[in-house]
Amino acid sequence: MAAERMRALSFDDAVLQYERVAVPLRPATLHPGYVAADAARNPMLQPLFLSYQANGECWLHGLHVTDVPGTAMRDASSPYGYGGPLCSTDDRSFAAAAWDAYLEWMRGHGVVAEYIRFHPALANERHYGGNVVDSREAVWIDLQQDDIAAGYAVRLRQGLKKAAGAGLVYEEAALGPLARDFAEFYRAGMREIGADPFYLFADGYFEGLAASGLARVGFCRSAAGAWLAAALFLDGHGIREYHLAATCAEGRKASASSFVLHEGGLAARARGLRKLYLGGGSDARPDNALLFFKSAFSPQRLTYRTGWTVFDRRRYDELEQRFAPERAAHPERPIFHRIV
Repeated sequence: MAAERMRALSFDDAVLQYERVAVPLRPATLHPGYVAADAARNPMLQPLFLSYQANGECWLHGLHVTDVPGTAMRDASSPYGYGGPLCSTDDRSFAAAAWDAYLEWMRGHGVVAEYIRFHPALANERHYGGNVVDSREAVWIDLQQDDIAAGYAVRLRQGLKKAAGAGLVYEEAALGPLARDFAEFYRAGMREIGADPFYLFADGYFEGLAASGLARVGFCRSAAGAWLAAALFLDGHGIREYHLAATCAEGRKASASSFVLHEGGLAARARGLRKLYLGGGSDARPDNALLFFKSAFSPQRLTYRTGWTVFDRRRYDELEQRFAPERAAHPERPIFHRIV
């Protein structure tokens, strides 16, 4: 049976498998270390690593599973940011066999439904057998071009001139010793712009990212030594991801956020990485302010897609009835009873 080859891996085995999957890019957000660290956001989240192997090929999927409160049911979702399978081949028959094995495993372990955010840099929805929809545009920078700034918008060039005139100096280091500093600066920045409390990640979240060894912080300071802007980057194989960032009123006046992101791209290239993935807007609107900011760095675009699967329709119907108010409030969400 196909399910005999779909295995739940230990964390250590999942890391070994991730390192062995022969693909040009392995984003850090698909690394088991990130999947495990991100679970610190909520005690309900249980990291799960599944692997299907046949004929020398591998399909590896890291996700979070949760117990639905008050029921014997479970649901699943990708970590904050991106997820989906990491697959060593585009052979359709292999992906189909992996998907069949995945369906059987999930049904056999009581998972009723899942919601997945695919990684645009991988377009890994092609290795997924469930429902897939387009969400929004995402921006990336080719770090292999001779002049990274060649594609910058005029407004960004002007901002970088302002940063240079302010004498900003870029610094970058592993997140480890700076985890608490970044956490406090980031939360302050999020509160200042009125962000949803969901994004006010606790210290433990950043400590977990630091322990993963995947995260680095780029920042610049004022003359008094206070941070003006800071960005948390995740470095994988061949690609750096712009994960979280914040600034302050003084930093905005000096275009510090633009400066940090520009310098973070140069630092990534110096580390041998080929792409800087910036992501998209905070929603799908084409005039989204975050997308507008990111779009100044590059004309290169990718498509961010999401997906979902209902593994057990009868029990999913029960879930809809049990959480009817939540379902009515969020009819567009496959996982409607909690924030994913």
